[in-house]
Amino acid sequence: MAPSKSSRDTGDADSGVELLSGVVGVVEGVHRALASGAHGAISSGVYETVRAGIALGGGVVGVVARLVGVSSPMAPVVESSVVQRVVGVANGAFTEHADSRGGVVPAGMTVRKDHRRVDLDRDSLTAAYPSASGRVVVFLHGLVETDRSWFHRPEPDKDRTGTDFGSRLAEDLSCSPVYVRYNTGRHIFDNGRELVDLLSELVEEWPVPVTEIVLVGHSMGGLVARSAVHQASGRPWLSTVTRLVCLGSPHTGAPLERGVVRAATLLSRFATMAPAVRLMALRSDGIKDLARGSLHRDEQPVDTVVPAGVRQYFVVATLSRSEGSLLGRLVGDLLVAPSSAGDPSQTADVEWLGGLHHFDLLHHDTVYDAVLGWLRASGQPDPA
Repeated sequence: MAPSKSSRDTGDADSGVELLSGVVGVVEGVHRALASGAHGAISSGVYETVRAGIALGGGVVGVVARLVGVSSPMAPVVESSVVQRVVGVANGAFTEHADSRGGVVPAGMTVRKDHRRVDLDRDSLTAAYPSASGRVVVFLHGLVETDRSWFHRPEPDKDRTGTDFGSRLAEDLSCSPVYVRYNTGRHIFDNGRELVDLLSELVEEWPVPVTEIVLVGHSMGGLVARSAVHQASGRPWLSTVTRLVCLGSPHTGAPLERGVVRAATLLSRFATMAPAVRLMALRSDGIKDLARGSLHRDEQPVDTVVPAGVRQYFVVATLSRSEGSLLGRLVGDLLVAPSSAGDPSQTADVEWLGGLHHFDLLHHDTVYDAVLGWLRASGQPDPA
């Protein structure tokens, strides 16, 4: 039986309480890392009071919504772009610390349409994708991002049309874009395993037979996609994966995370820097995995070559407009070096794009044109 309107409204209030409490938990975790003794005990009491106030306010909202039969005011707050960005950052940066104090971590990987969750049953998918195609393009965001990161306002002066890559591919290649949201603070391997299960359900319940799957990942999303392909042996859908596109993915690791590790090791030698070291230790498992671009559990040295039949396309961006320049090699796209994003040890077609930073890869026209051109050239057919 479907939940009643009042129960859904109450659920919205509960979700809002959980969300705000989780964010408070993240802040408290950072504070506790820097505080000790009596000050730490006092601050814990303050945070508990704040959480109690949030819970009381949420309870009142839920009761009022149930009595008067109106939608909970928490629903638009929870789904607002600002709050969802906070959730993405909290999960990606702190994960287990947020979860232990407030449950801000989402229940699991989900498919999203119009920024709303879509259940993986035939009726829900048919309603969300009334013109479903057998060609499915799955989009995976990067660290501290959400599915909303693929969407943006039009900025003609910056070569941004305001239309997401998925919608444009649906027009140009007659396919169905599917946006996935996941907790970027978890291990890449765990997210890859969850993607295997999600795609198994999606293909089973998709409104029409799935004939082809293309995986597109930004940054960490590319690593999650690669991890899933390696873990999907024996799953029927793996034979339909033909293309894997990685936009600025740190295949051999990200220098920023390696720098944090080196800094923490250096600072740990000084007792007075212990609070700073504890703060650095709060970073999530997902961030730690980026030090080496780890796709597998416990960094096991296993083969990372994709299965036969899957073509890879690595897009490399640099701030420098001169390919191979010293600045480009050193700075890369600000977060990922070209040597990592273009990993020469992989069998992949590599495309360099100059004058772009890491987050331009999510919605810059130049990036879209490059991806579209490669999909067409590599055998992705145009509409009949």
